[in-house]
Amino acid sequence: MNTHQRIKAIREWIYLGISVIISLFLIIFNDSSLNNTLSKIGLDAFSIINYDFFSLREKASLQNEIIQLKEKLVKLNQDKQNYEESFAENIRLRNLLSIELPDSLSFVYAKVTGEPASSLQNTILINAGSEKNVSDGEMVISENGFIGIITNAGKHISKVTLISDPNNKIPVITEIGKIPGIMKSIDHRTAEISEITKSQTVEIGEKIFTSDFSKLYHPGLLIGKVSSVSDSSATINKRVIIEYSADFLDVKDVFIIHKPEE
Repeated sequence: MNTHQRIKAIREWIYLGISVIISLFLIIFNDSSLNNTLSKIGLDAFSIINYDFFSLREKASLQNEIIQLKEKLVKLNQDKQNYEESFAENIRLRNLLSIELPDSLSFVYAKVTGEPASSLQNTILINAGSEKNVSDGEMVISENGFIGIITNAGKHISKVTLISDPNNKIPVITEIGKIPGIMKSIDHRTAEISEITKSQTVEIGEKIFTSDFSKLYHPGLLIGKVSSVSDSSATINKRVIIEYSADFLDVKDVFIIHKPEE
């Protein structure tokens, strides 16, 4: 017998006891005024006992319902968050798959793992390594373009050095004039292109891609757009500043480009 059944049985015995006592008094004292008084007392006692019992039971029931509703609300919020994350991931993957690259290249999909890049570091970790044939020197792209190079491929995790690393010198080419230059990072958002002479024309908003000047970098990968162009009186070259197309602090999904077999 559970607690609820025991309480119900006790209540019924109390009601029965009160009814028997009242009945005995009514039999012994056949007085209408006394009968009325006893009846009133009995009804008052019944209402008090009944009210208290049901009041406590209803409060307990309401508390249980509130707890259940809170649990359902937490689950619904979690489901909503999972749906929003899955929806955002689906969009990122669609954008990744829409990138136009030569059919001769093969790719490995990976997610950024651990802590994302910060303004104080120029590396990220991804959840793909040698077990997926990932090796050092392979290029990594996001949905918004070229972001870095594999510099330490482990079995399951690899380190990617971002193109925002100031030690990098990356050969690039402009979209319109096909003018070559060397890109060196300034910070996580911008970089400078050198070796472009004042006589050459570079337009603001023009896209910048990797060039085929070096075998380390596959040509034609988007890096960013020109944000400013100025002439320096001290040199024969222009000062070209670009903004990266990718936000390195918010990269979540990437493709590793396998090196073509020679």
